[in-house]
Parts: sequence; structure tokens; C-alpha cells
Amino acid sequence: MPTLRAVDTDLWVAEQPLRYLGLEVGTRMTVVRLATGELALISAIALDASLQSQLDTLGTVRYIIAPNSFHYRFAADCRARYPEAEFLAAPGLRAKKPELAIDRELKTGEVIGEALECSAFAGVNVLTPNGIAALNEYIFFHRISRTLILTDTAFYFDSSFPLLTQFAGRLLGSYQQLRPSILEKLASREKEQIRAAVERAIAWDFQRVIVAHGNIVEQTAKQQFVAGYEWLLVPLRGVLNFEF
Repeated sequence: MPTLRAVDTDLWVAEQPLRYLGLEVGTRMTVVRLATGELALISAIALDASLQSQLDTLGTVRYIIAPNSFHYRFAADCRARYPEAEFLAAPGLRAKKPELAIDRELKTGEVIGEALECSAFAGVNVLTPNGIAALNEYIFFHRISRTLILTDTAFYFDSSFPLLTQFAGRLLGSYQQLRPSILEKLASREKEQIRAAVERAIAWDFQRVIVAHGNIVEQTAKQQFVAGYEWLLVPLRGVLNFEF
């Protein structure tokens, strides 16, 4: 059963198995305790009584966040367990799933609970069983722990994953290194939107990256994130304060 695991000050994660396109990729919920002492849940996973009790020990769930057009599977159940929480979602999800009781859409530049900055990561596509679709992802920066929180914009798989997932990770370039989806380079037409999103992200002073699928990156996280977008950021060489 999922268990909360402390990552840093006011920051926890909980993981559960998940298969996608035949691959075991796992999925991760990130829990942030805000300045008010309330909680924000990013990309909710299935909540059982034990996990709910662990959350309630940390504080009151104030926000349930669906960060893109695909990470909403458990949001409705989570909202049912926490009916007083505000349901925030990436633009486009309300049209895709009108039955979800979304309160409002995320906005670039807003700060949630004085602790969690968010920004659109526009222009990115994702591979689905029905073809390629827009991801409409929002990413987050937790100031206190200097953590960048991603969902499907990048991955990091290692030998702890099944061999088939490791093989796919090697093909995608995300085996034992933090890398964006190859679709961002090959299939996304909105390269300037992605460049702007990346530039906003690297302006944040993060040293750790949490992804929804794969491992948390604790070492050289910012360098790896930038290196994953070198095909977009070559003109910025010398502007950044580190080599990549």
C-alpha cells in the first residue's frame, strides 16, 4: 500500500505501481505543506484509509492539483474524500473531462499557499494509445526545498525498473539520467513555447527534481534538466551560470 515518504522540509511523496503502454512506469504523488500548514496534493494517486490517515496527520488538504491533461485518474476520488479542498487543473482538462468538479484552472506566475510557484509548460505532446495528444502540463517550484516538480515533461528510469522499462528508457534517453520525452523534440511543433517554458523553469533556483514516473533526481538535477533541452538552449550558452 502507498506510504508517505519525507523528501525535505514540508515535502513528501507517495508512489504506486502504474502500467502505461505496456510498461511499468509507476506513478508518484507529491505533497507540499503550505505556509498556512495546509496541504497541496499534486497528481493524486489512489488513496486508501492508511494513506488518508497519514495525510490527515500532516495537515488539512487544501488543494488537489491535476497538473496536466492526463493525470486526473484519482482526482475525483480524492475530491470525494476531501470535499472542502479546491480542485485546480491544467487548462484543457475541464473540456476533456466535464464531469470533473474542477474549481479553477492553473495560471502561470501564481503562487499557491505562498510556497508553490507554478508555470505552464506549453507546446509539449504525449504518446497515447490513440496517437499523439497535447499534454498541457503545469510545473511547480517548491521554494523552501528548492525542488522542481514535474509530471510528464521528463523521466528518470534506472535498474530498479523492469527490463522492458529500462529498454524503453534507453531508447528515450531517460535511462539513468533526467531527460524530457523524445516527443518534445520530434513531434512538438511549438518549439518556441517549449523554449519559453524551459527558460522560466531554469530561472528557478532548484537543486532537486521530482518526476511522476521514474526516480527523484537529487544530484546535478538542474544541470541534467538543462542538458535535456540543449537542442533548444544552445543560444543560451554562457548566459547560464554553469556548464552543460
